[in-house]
Amino acid sequence: MDSWLVIYSKAREEARAQAHLQNQGFETFSPVFYARKNRAGKAIIHTEPLFPRYVFVKFPSVPNLSTIRSTRGVAGLVKFGNELAKVPDSLITTLRHNQLALEQVPATQLFKKGDTLAILAGPFAHLNGVFEMADGEHRSIILLKFLGQSLQLSVENTVLSRAN
Repeated sequence: MDSWLVIYSKAREEARAQAHLQNQGFETFSPVFYARKNRAGKAIIHTEPLFPRYVFVKFPSVPNLSTIRSTRGVAGLVKFGNELAKVPDSLITTLRHNQLALEQVPATQLFKKGDTLAILAGPFAHLNGVFEMADGEHRSIILLKFLGQSLQLSVENTVLSRAN
């Protein structure tokens, strides 16, 4: 019977370990989530590992551990004492289902109508507005109270974030 084991990768080399394990014929899974970060003054959305430095690998009932340990990007196998850490298929199935659901959400649906958003850059930087609707894939229409009037603005999604 095949089982899912947990690999501990080298720092920030989850993708490298996963790619090299797949090249060797192993089935791997490393769930990710979408995060918004500022780079060079612009807010961007990128993926980050849900479990940094960990990769799930499906092994045959008698795995060749030396092959795994010598794979590029792999630091070692996760163990509890002398037992390899095993993950139930149901957990991997749930994580994969959640991953697929997350990937099917377009970037324009990051916000819901009525969300209070902070504008991070541009002429209206540091002001808050209310999300009205998506304006294509990369822009959103927000309502902004400015000088006693309500303005409807079309703003790049990369300069918007949820206000605290």
